[in-house]
Formats: sequence, structure tokens, C-alpha cells
Amino acid sequence: MMLTAIQRLYSYNSQMTGHVIEVAKSLSPQQFTESVFAGQPSVRDTLVHIADAQVCHVSWWNDSMTRDESFARQFPVAYYADLAAVSTFWHSVEQETSEFVESLADDASLERKYQRTAGDGSVIERLLWEMMLHVVNHGTQHRSEVAIMLTALGHSPGDLDLL
Repeated sequence: MMLTAIQRLYSYNSQMTGHVIEVAKSLSPQQFTESVFAGQPSVRDTLVHIADAQVCHVSWWNDSMTRDESFARQFPVAYYADLAAVSTFWHSVEQETSEFVESLADDASLERKYQRTAGDGSVIERLLWEMMLHVVNHGTQHRSEVAIMLTALGHSPGDLDLL
């Protein structure tokens, strides 16, 4: 049951992020890269953040990198000068994510434990399902921020609800 819910949430996450990227095609290059609200990141910067947070986690979960290797990577927004570059980045992240989600066999696979060392030296242990829910929730938060920016620029993405 939990795996089915995770799969559904990741499908939703993919579809809605793809949707806001599609709506962002309506923006001028300036609207895409400039802050819409004072002190807040741009549409581009926020979309890159969604993708980089997700790929850092997935690369750790699928054992293609250690946690430290994965989270040490940098994804400077300057590397994503336009929507095409952001879209390409998102699609590569989504491909890696989809392959990982499809590799999960059953609810028991979501119980895998991951550890990291905190700045104070303590060890933090999390279950895969906890982190997977965190990443989807993170995407929802920032996708909502993009939706507000798009709406303020006259390009509302419409309904982004799960149901």
C-alpha cells in the first residue's frame, strides 16, 4: 500500500513539475530569470532548485553516489540560461527518479535505512519512505512558489491539486 502511494505521489510530482515548466514557456527570457517578488528567487532559479534537490536524493538512494558525493555536486543556475536548459535538466532528473521508483519491489523496500552525519557529529538515520515523502513535499512547496510567480506574471498554471 505504501509503495502504491509513493508511486502515485512521484507520478503527480513529475506531471505537475512538467506542467509548470510548460506554462513557463509563455514567459519572456527576462521574466524567466528575474525575481518576481523582491528577495525571492526567479522562476528559473526555483525550478533548478526543485530538480537539484531531487537528483541529489535519488543519486544517493539508487547507490550511484554516496550521500556526500551526491550532495557535494553544484548546479549553478547560470548553467541553465534558458527554459530549454532547465527542461532538459528536469527531464534527466525525472528519468533517474522514474527508474529508481520503478526499481522498488514492495513496501519492505521503502524501509531501507540511510544514515548521515550531522554537523555536530551525531548520526541521523532515516527510512527511505520518509525521505521520499520529504522530496515530494519539497517539490510541492517550490512548485507552488513557481505557480504564484507565473500567476503574478499573467500565466496561471491553473489547478495543481493531486485529486
